[in-house]
Amino acid sequence: MKIIVLGAGNVAHQLSFAFQKAGHELLAVYNRSTQSGEALAQKLGVQYITDIAQLPNADIYLIAVKDDAIEGVAKHLLLNNKIVAHTSGTKSKDVLKGPSSNYGIFYPLQTMTKSIALDFAQVPMLIEGSNEATHSLLQELANTISQQVYSIDETQRQWVHLAAVFANNFTNHLYGIAEHLLLKNGIAFELLKPLILRSVQNLEQQSPTQLQTGPASRGDQQTIDKHVLLLADDKRLAEIYTILTQSILSTMHNKAVNLANEHQAPRKDI
Repeated sequence: MKIIVLGAGNVAHQLSFAFQKAGHELLAVYNRSTQSGEALAQKLGVQYITDIAQLPNADIYLIAVKDDAIEGVAKHLLLNNKIVAHTSGTKSKDVLKGPSSNYGIFYPLQTMTKSIALDFAQVPMLIEGSNEATHSLLQELANTISQQVYSIDETQRQWVHLAAVFANNFTNHLYGIAEHLLLKNGIAFELLKPLILRSVQNLEQQSPTQLQTGPASRGDQQTIDKHVLLLADDKRLAEIYTILTQSILSTMHNKAVNLANEHQAPRKDI
């Protein structure tokens, strides 16, 4: 397929190289920032365009910019009903209905940076189209770069994105807090990496709820109090610790109540 990528950030960068690797023809890169746009176009060996009205004809126009910039880019496109899609996890596909009646979602469910190589075959792709033909073509494109392609509606995609924020963005922020606490006390963050890696690997075998460990899961109040005392000079971190601890305590309590109710439920004769 002939593709034009609008944007030059992390997602645009990774998708563009995935498309080229799969044998598609990247016609051009459009980006408002000259420095990043020219850099990506040069790496891809394609032309860099600053005037959106000068975009060449393509089969698919993929908008891979920040969520709050998608509508601004879309309103300047005149596509004669060629397919346009965006890569957002939360924005509606309907923000693209102006430039074309054939529009949709091409959302890669993965964290991305320009500097780290990514195996797109393992990246879940969430697809949605304004009509069957558009959906089919976006799905066909996704299948050329990924082994995990899912048809999913807007509400489901937004819930997936929210869950991903908890699972990835918030978790990474907690890693940053852990790094801060260690470095503050002269300890290398490397010490925690085997623990982090093992925790992720364990998810291949059991659910997160089953794997929950730590003082809150044990109801170990003495250890919890000790941790809060250690954070006495940082109200923000103490609050984060307390909120997460209470959430785990509540989850474990509900789990215990449900288990007890299951055991007390009257048995039915078979």
